[in-house]
Amino acid sequence: MRITGTGTETYLYINGIATSQEIKLHDSVSLLPVTAGFHYGKVSDLLKNDVDFAVAAVSGRTIASQLRIEADDAEQLAGAAWNSLWDCMLLGAVLHCEVMGNIQCNKPVEQLESAEEISVTNYAFRAMLSDPYQLNAEDLSWIDNNYATAYDLLDKDSFMTAVHAMASYRWHSMPRVQLAILWSGIEALFEANTEISFRISLYIAYFLAGNDPTVAKELFSKTKKLYSSRSAAVHGGKIKGSLDELVSESAALLNRIIRRCAELGDLPDIENLVFQTK
Repeated sequence: MRITGTGTETYLYINGIATSQEIKLHDSVSLLPVTAGFHYGKVSDLLKNDVDFAVAAVSGRTIASQLRIEADDAEQLAGAAWNSLWDCMLLGAVLHCEVMGNIQCNKPVEQLESAEEISVTNYAFRAMLSDPYQLNAEDLSWIDNNYATAYDLLDKDSFMTAVHAMASYRWHSMPRVQLAILWSGIEALFEANTEISFRISLYIAYFLAGNDPTVAKELFSKTKKLYSSRSAAVHGGKIKGSLDELVSESAALLNRIIRRCAELGDLPDIENLVFQTK
């Protein structure tokens, strides 16, 4: 990844997610709509080489929003811009879509003609090839109520691992590897050293279902089956059912867990969950 910072304001052009209004994510970062089309020809003389030109050409077709990053000076701005890549990860994790800032510029998309600096942040072509996810009213409400808490939880290694797994599992083409990555995120949030399949399934059921025993029972059964598929995937065993469906169900489960952590403002309390199971 390559992130720079000069002045007190910079922009990351975002692929994968679209918004119709400005959203304050936290003190230094806001998600903004894009109201003008990006065209690489406007800044072709600022791009460093043919590879950057190619990334800008591909990425520009699906730029749907932008992050505005602000700071008191250039040094702080560089750090804030680098950290804003975690905003991309977190947004992708909580909204179950791929989000990435592939281009950085000192001007918003609407003022591209007056840009003095523009650069490609990475060459992985993330979130460029699918239609962007459009935030709806429910998403906006959830972000308003829970995003700041979710961002603070990134200070905890287990939550950071879960978010990264959720945000990045699509980067791998093999469903077996995708399952392994998703479950590494789930396992990071639920400590279980013995009877792992049983305990993790039970912990997840109580964490998500609360005091509803019927829902908890259904979640336990479903999660235990998913974990068995994960084990077969990791160890190269035969898997029953559609791999794509198992990946989809596992991703939905991890997404639900991450969102629940944000809504509660904390990670799963394993000791309390153990107590509930007795």
